[in-house]
Amino acid sequence: MKWIFIYFFSTLLLAATSVHASQDIEKKLSSVKLFSSGFNGFVAKKMPQQLIYEEALKDNNSNLIFKKILHNPTSTPESKAYAACGLWKNNQLKELTLNETFLNKEVTVLKGDILRKENLGEIFNGIKSHGCN
Repeated sequence: MKWIFIYFFSTLLLAATSVHASQDIEKKLSSVKLFSSGFNGFVAKKMPQQLIYEEALKDNNSNLIFKKILHNPTSTPESKAYAACGLWKNNQLKELTLNETFLNKEVTVLKGDILRKENLGEIFNGIKSHGCN
């Protein structure tokens, strides 16, 4: 009986820790202000935002994290682009759409060493059609 209690308690503790970690990743990713993929900048490195995205991809609840970000009105347009990438990689993007209020939002995009603004609707549709690079 004692071992059953210990097993149940440890399973419950592990589940609670996993949920907290997923919420932390979601919070960090939903507030990013730059969208980039691959190696960028003069020194060619991954940006901190991309590392958060990759952390979210590895999470057991990644689809839930990305769907919440995609539909959350307070998450940044950049985070929605990352969410679309994650859902595309997990084959979960085909049936999803982006809320019309976000279609015309601007996304700050870094490609190589060029920083520019792009339309979220165009980025979302491009990801939906061709995936993320």
